[in-house]
Amino acid sequence: MSIRLRIIIGNLTAILILSALSIAVGFLLFWFVAYPYIGERLNENAGHIAERYFPLGGIATLVITAIGALWVISVTARRVIIPLRRLKLAAMEIRDGNLGYELPVSGHDEFAELAAGFEQMRVRLKDSMRLQERAETERRAMMASITHDLKTPITSIMGYAEGILDGVADTPEKTSEYVNVIRKKARSLQLLADDLSLLSRLENAQLPLDRQNADIGELVSEVAQEFAQNEPGLRLESQLTTGLRVMMDREKMARVLVNLFQNSVKYKRPEQSSPEISLTLASQGGEALLTLSDKGIGVANKDLPHVFDQFYRADTSRGKQSGSGLGLAIARQLVALHGGKIWIVNNPGGGISVNIALPLAGDE
Repeated sequence: MSIRLRIIIGNLTAILILSALSIAVGFLLFWFVAYPYIGERLNENAGHIAERYFPLGGIATLVITAIGALWVISVTARRVIIPLRRLKLAAMEIRDGNLGYELPVSGHDEFAELAAGFEQMRVRLKDSMRLQERAETERRAMMASITHDLKTPITSIMGYAEGILDGVADTPEKTSEYVNVIRKKARSLQLLADDLSLLSRLENAQLPLDRQNADIGELVSEVAQEFAQNEPGLRLESQLTTGLRVMMDREKMARVLVNLFQNSVKYKRPEQSSPEISLTLASQGGEALLTLSDKGIGVANKDLPHVFDQFYRADTSRGKQSGSGLGLAIARQLVALHGGKIWIVNNPGGGISVNIALPLAGDE
C-alpha cells in the first residue's frame, strides 16, 4: 500500500473514530447532565442543563481532539518522519565516506522502495570505489614495473655506449660485442613498447580482427614448427586433430601461440638441458580445445588466478626473467576477442598446462 493511500486511510479512520468518540461522549455527558431532570419538564430546566453540559462537553471535546491529534502525529511519524530520518542519516554517513553504513529496508511502500534504491546505490558506489582503489593500485604497480623494465636496458645501453666512447672497447671484436649488446637491449625496449601499444589497443577495443574460417590445427602446427626451428634443443610433441575450423585472425592467434611458447621456454627448470612442450588439440563440446603443456617450474597455486594480470611475472616465484611481462595479458585479450577462453592449471608432475577453447565455426 502506498504512503499516500495509507495516510489518507489513517486520517479518515482518525476522523471517524474521533467523530464516534465525540458523539458517544456527548451523549453520555448529556445523559449525565439531564438525568436528574428526567421526569420533570426539561424545557423549564434547559438553561440549567446547558450551563452544566456545554463546559463539560467542550472539555471532553478538547481532550478527545488532543488524544486524536497525538495519535495522528504518532502514525505520521512512524510512517513518514522516521523513514525520512533514517534516510537522512544514511545520506550523511555516505557523505562522510562511510560506505559501509547499511540502511535498513522494511515494508512495501514508497519509503521502502526509496530505501532499497538508496541501498543499491550505496552498494554500487562501494563496489565502484573498491574497483577504483584496485585500479589505482594496479596502475602504480604497472608504473613501477614499466620503470624497472625501462631502467635495466637503458642502464646497459648507457654503460656499453660509454665503454665505446671511453675506449674500453679497444678492439674491433670488443666493439662489435658492445654494439651487439646495445642492439639487444634496444630491441627489448622496442618489444616492450610494442606490447604496451598492443595491450592499450586491445583494452580500448581499437584492434580490428580479420577473422576467417580456418583450420586451427594447421595454424598451431605451422607456428610450432617455425618456433622450434628458432629454438635449438626444443623438444616438441604434438597430437593435433585435423579439420577443426574456427573463425579466427591467423596473425593474432599466431601471436598468442608464440607468447605461450616463449613463456614455456623462458620458465624451464634450471636442471633441464632443453625445454619440453607438448601440444594436443581436440574437439570438445562444440569447441576446439588446445592444450600446451610444459615441464617447467610451474606457478604457485595462490598465483594462478593472477597469471593473466599485467606484469604478473614481477611478483611471482617464477623468478626475474627478461621480457615485458605482458605476454599472457595480451594472450587473454586476443583469445577473448575470438569469443574463446584461456586458463592455466598446474601439472601433477610439474610445469603448467595452458588451455585455449575456441568455438567451432560450425556452431556460430
